[in-house]
Amino acid sequence: MAVTAALVVAGGASCLSLRNNNVRSPEAMSGGQSVVYKTESSPELKSNKWETAETAFVATTDSKVLTIDQAPRETDSFPMHRSSQRLAFVTERDSALDQNRRENALHEQRIRSQSLTVKEPLTKLVEFDAAPFPYNGGRGSYHDRRVLLHIPKGFDARRPGVMVLFFHGHRATLERDVRERQQVPAQISASGMNAVLVAPQFAVDAADSSVGRFSQPGAVARFVAEAADKLAQLHGDPLTAKTFADMRIIIVGYSGGFLPTAYSLSVGGLAKNRVRGVVLLDGVYGQLDKFATWIENNPSSFFISSYTHLTKRRNDELEQMLTKHDVAFSRELKPDLGRGGAAFVSADVPHRDYVTHAWVDYPIKDIVGKLRDYQLPSASNAVAQYDASQK
Repeated sequence: MAVTAALVVAGGASCLSLRNNNVRSPEAMSGGQSVVYKTESSPELKSNKWETAETAFVATTDSKVLTIDQAPRETDSFPMHRSSQRLAFVTERDSALDQNRRENALHEQRIRSQSLTVKEPLTKLVEFDAAPFPYNGGRGSYHDRRVLLHIPKGFDARRPGVMVLFFHGHRATLERDVRERQQVPAQISASGMNAVLVAPQFAVDAADSSVGRFSQPGAVARFVAEAADKLAQLHGDPLTAKTFADMRIIIVGYSGGFLPTAYSLSVGGLAKNRVRGVVLLDGVYGQLDKFATWIENNPSSFFISSYTHLTKRRNDELEQMLTKHDVAFSRELKPDLGRGGAAFVSADVPHRDYVTHAWVDYPIKDIVGKLRDYQLPSASNAVAQYDASQK
């Protein structure tokens, strides 16, 4: 009797998941006894009704946006092995080995030259699932879930890097204010450091400091995890998602951005020591207990508050709280911020211009530029070109 054996093994493309799911609650991440200040209650969150902004893609004129190439589909079945004129079935172990080879081949095909250094600055507005809004509460609802992402020219995913979270103030939009007027992406590029920008939209063009979902425990950690995936897509190589997910974080809060900064530090769920530093640009309006607690519990990280007469009284109060707990601080910035420490710097210039003119012109560029651990070989050229363009 002739017996015919047939074997069909279906093959398909495999997808690699690179999302960072290492999100821990504040309780789980506490690595010892923490100092907690209690001096004031949290202000009631409020919101105003506004029209939803357009969500079309926007890029700076000197930016080039790259997209991930679609990996080719594998349609061939696993090979069948013959021995001594007889058909041998593929074992489960053989199938796993073949599948692993196929996945490795697909991943190799996805790697492009972009994986080395970024040739042109990449800037894009991207919608996030974990954005602070939409969030229903108070007297109205906000719905804009866009986030401004920026990867500067020369960024190298093989080198240590830092992620800058920028929280804007009142009456701001990402396009008009953060990107154009305050030049935050340009300042990141001009720093000469291996840094990227993540700037979420909060209240759109409104006098409102609402933090939305960032008031929920662990929400900021989820947002940062999604940012790693989105930055990898913008970069053009999905394998860089782990690079972005492992980055230390600098939080910069301008004016009304103090409130999401405070909640990020207190209930954000970021792993201990993930936040390398905090910068408040004329932004100490309250939440002093949250800032003082973080400063004392994170002595190896830096805290900088630059202020005008509008916030001087609150800064004085924060200094007094630190003094009572024997926490040292200075009134000038160190050349290298890598060793941590708190500093309070007076710069009484117009509040509206504080993101571009404070203790120096372009303060974000100055701060990021003092993180020597992340310096790129081309740092001096980037700084010189930016300075020349502003003259």
